[in-house]
Amino acid sequence: MRKKGITLLCIVLSMAIMQINIRLTSAHENLNLFDEILIQTKSKTVEYGLKTCFETQEDSKEICNYLISAIDLDYKKVILTRTENKDSYNVDFSSGNARGYVEALKYKNKSLITINISTVSNENGLVSLKNKISASIGCRGKNVKYFQYLKAKVEKTSKNGGTNNINVINQKIIKILKSYGTENIDTVSLNNGLSTMAYTRKFDEKVINNKLFDFNYAVCSYSSGNYIIIGTPEIITTY
Repeated sequence: MRKKGITLLCIVLSMAIMQINIRLTSAHENLNLFDEILIQTKSKTVEYGLKTCFETQEDSKEICNYLISAIDLDYKKVILTRTENKDSYNVDFSSGNARGYVEALKYKNKSLITINISTVSNENGLVSLKNKISASIGCRGKNVKYFQYLKAKVEKTSKNGGTNNINVINQKIIKILKSYGTENIDTVSLNNGLSTMAYTRKFDEKVINNKLFDFNYAVCSYSSGNYIIIGTPEIITTY
């Protein structure tokens, strides 16, 4: 009877452990990589942006004006400038805390379209913004590529070696990346911090020195505090 009791207890414990692992795995898979970095480093979003490039056979002016009207940013859009010449068409706009442009360059018998939007916000709205852009493009575009960036400020701590230390922050992010099976993690020093390239297999990729990369982040120290700047496949904003 004792052996049966021990066996039953082992089975129950094994099932409980399996359930915990399933929940942790599910939570890990469902959590956005950007958001997980923000949570683990105790950082607050201050700005994010998205640059989207694609090809189309449609008329440059027509597709630009369509995209301007189709992109829903939940605010009244203000057109700042419209510029047109033989080979290009450009519309700059402002919308609440967001600013950006839609540009078309004529190349042979097609148009190369760029949508660039940056938003000042204390929340990470990249997923929502990407979904809106994707829905606006629909089936009109080919070879669509997305370049994302996010800037966040790290909360101050009073502990020595805490989150105020850029090396500690950097190691926390590397640990997160490794938990996702990330490869080609390469860190270099900057004048005011550290910059890291990595290959997560989650974003549009590029090749640098014969290695694949799709994720870039920098941990920088300024007089106003420490910041994390994330970009895919590389950071597309100044830092």
